Amino acid sequence: MSKWDSETAEWYAEKYGEYATNRLGTAAVEFSPESTVVDIGCGTGSALRHAAKQVTNGVLIGIDPVPRMVEIAREKTATDVAADRIHFYQGAAESLPLEDASADFVLAFDSFDHWQDQHQGLKEVRRVLTPDGAFVIVKDGGLPCGSEAKSELFEALERAGFKVVKDKTMEGEGVELTLWVCKTTI
Repeated sequence: MSKWDSETAEWYAEKYGEYATNRLGTAAVEFSPESTVVDIGCGTGSALRHAAKQVTNGVLIGIDPVPRMVEIAREKTATDVAADRIHFYQGAAESLPLEDASADFVLAFDSFDHWQDQHQGLKEVRRVLTPDGAFVIVKDGGLPCGSEAKSELFEALERAGFKVVKDKTMEGEGVELTLWVCKTTI
C-alpha cells in the first residue's frame, strides 16, 4: 500500500482503525489534563480519542494527508465524549498547519515510516513543539535493539535535534510495539 487514497483509507480504517497500538501507546504516555496533543498521520483518530481520557481540558489535533481519512476520523469522533476538543485537519508532516510552539505532545503512531520527507517532518515537529514538549513515536513490531533501522532512526532524530529519553517495548492485545519519547536538545 504505497499510494494513500480514498480506497486505501477505507481499507485502513476497517483493518487498523482501532488497532491496539493506539490504546497501548497512549496509555504509556503521561499527558497532563491541559495538554495540546497533535497526532501526525492520525488515521481514524483512535489515538486521540484514547489520549482524551487523560487530556480532559486540553486540545487534541489530528493531521492526515488523505482527505478521506480526515472524513473518517471526524465521523468516528463525532459521538465521542471529547468530540468538542478533538479537531482534524488535512495536512502532511512536512508542512503542519499549526502555529509555532503550540503543541505539548506530537505523536507519530505507526506513521513515521510513511512521511514523504522525514527530515523536513522532524523540522516541523520541532517547530510546533513547546520548549518542554515531547515527540512520541510508536512503531508496531518495534525495531530490535542493535538493528540498523533503529540506529538510523536514532541518528535521524539526533540530527534533527532530538534525544530519545524513553525507549520501551510493550506487548498486549496481540501486538508488540516500541514507544520512543523524544525531547529537543536545544
